[in-house]
Amino acid sequence: MFDFSGRVAMVTGAARGLGRAIALGFARGGAVVSLTDRDGDGVEEVAQAIRQAGGRATAYACDVADADQVRLTVEATESSLGPIDVLVNNAGITRRIALFDWRPEDWDEVIRVNQIGTFLVAREVGKHMVGRGKGSIINMSALGGGLVGLGRGNAIYCATKGAVAAMTRDLAAEWAPFGIRVNCVAPGWFRTEMNAPLLKNEALTARILDRVPLGRLGEPEDVVGPVLFLASDASAMITGHTLPIDGGVSTIVRLSSEPVVD
Repeated sequence: MFDFSGRVAMVTGAARGLGRAIALGFARGGAVVSLTDRDGDGVEEVAQAIRQAGGRATAYACDVADADQVRLTVEATESSLGPIDVLVNNAGITRRIALFDWRPEDWDEVIRVNQIGTFLVAREVGKHMVGRGKGSIINMSALGGGLVGLGRGNAIYCATKGAVAAMTRDLAAEWAPFGIRVNCVAPGWFRTEMNAPLLKNEALTARILDRVPLGRLGEPEDVVGPVLFLASDASAMITGHTLPIDGGVSTIVRLSSEPVVD
């Protein structure tokens, strides 16, 4: 799809779901990949799959909300693999809790991982990129991060993802003079472990599918092409952009599945 031979890509939250698919996609494109996740065993399994396919990858257990762990992981990556050319800030969590039942500790955990963690990793990798005068960062927002309201106990999650999209624009503005591009993707409803509890409900799944103009859930592989595009030289004139990957949910109002409504 895109050639990343000779480049180093770092993917956070790479043990499963979208992060895993993205990491494997970069490896197929020839990149050397640094994978991080709080689940050290899980991310090592992904790295091993890349190695078995003939690629090169390292795995690090890292909590993106811990500044010291982030610093050490970035330093270890650059020491073992070389300068990081691409960062995919994918790590994230959710808590689906009715708004009146949210506790401060619930709020704090989601913000620390989704919002502060994204900033900490971008800042640490950005320090190295600024010194070299080049780099591409792709952050992970979401359909509910300013595109549509989701409800279902997602207020805090959506707030953090909206913050990620806003932060993306600001980082893009600040780092553009240094040749660093910062963009964002906003996936819609995807078939991932994070969404598995929702998709067990057949009635809810049917309602979701009715909202998606393309008529299906996203699969993890569907996010790979857009992310690799934003990381590649093909998007050299794109920065500060949030790209929805949602089957048209955020831009199309589908009144009927019929071609003509009398």
